[in-house]
Amino acid sequence: MLTPFDIWSPIFRAPFSGDVTQEITPRFLSSDIKGSPAIEEKVVREVASYGKQLGKVLEALQMLSAATDTPLPEIDTLVAEVETVKAEAKEALRAEAEAALARLKAVDEDGWREVLGG
Repeated sequence: MLTPFDIWSPIFRAPFSGDVTQEITPRFLSSDIKGSPAIEEKVVREVASYGKQLGKVLEALQMLSAATDTPLPEIDTLVAEVETVKAEAKEALRAEAEAALARLKAVDEDGWREVLGG
């Protein structure tokens, strides 16, 4: 027997009940953006994400810190925390890949061998 929840649950999601993503893009029609939103979007899409750009800035700050013997503990902590998140994300991705490969092997061993290149 179907309940209303069974019918509506694929359509409606409670907050944080599924994938939560946020795309950070310049708002084209906003008057509070300096410069060109079109250029900003092109840079982010074709050159480097905001994370990559900030990573380069943090790297430069750490190099300057070392070169001038000026400690920047807050920057060092931020970089360490980012690296921790990246490592955890890689571990989770590997675990997901291993689980997917195990499922593939269980239902299609020839396909599993093909994916592994063997």
